Amino acid sequence: MPSGGARTPANPAAVSGPGALSQRTDGGAGQPIRVASGGAYGERQAAEAQQAAAPMAAGGPGGAPPGGAATPTGDVGVFGPTQRPGESIMTGVRQDTTESIPDAKQVLQAVYAAYPSPWIASLLSD
Repeated sequence: MPSGGARTPANPAAVSGPGALSQRTDGGAGQPIRVASGGAYGERQAAEAQQAAAPMAAGGPGGAPPGGAATPTGDVGVFGPTQRPGESIMTGVRQDTTESIPDAKQVLQAVYAAYPSPWIASLLSD
């Protein structure tokens, strides 16, 4: 039996089980390197090197399904179609109009109080 050194499993598990059922998940083929065709001279080799440096996990129980992106089921979240087509997008937004918006001169006075400068003072004198 060899001793020492790194040992890469021949058939790594996609996801490790608990306790006595645990298996190594490192090593293995992972996801194949895919690079788009075309581009400037040398870009393909750079893209292949970048993918080889940080390989993605192979598809399986813990990763994306092989052959493309996952298809959503049930609730599609924020990117799905609206669940309330007749409702205004402003429903539920606080419409408090009692708070006044300061005018520009008030804002400049507050800025000048914090950062007195001749340039800000010249804006206030107009």
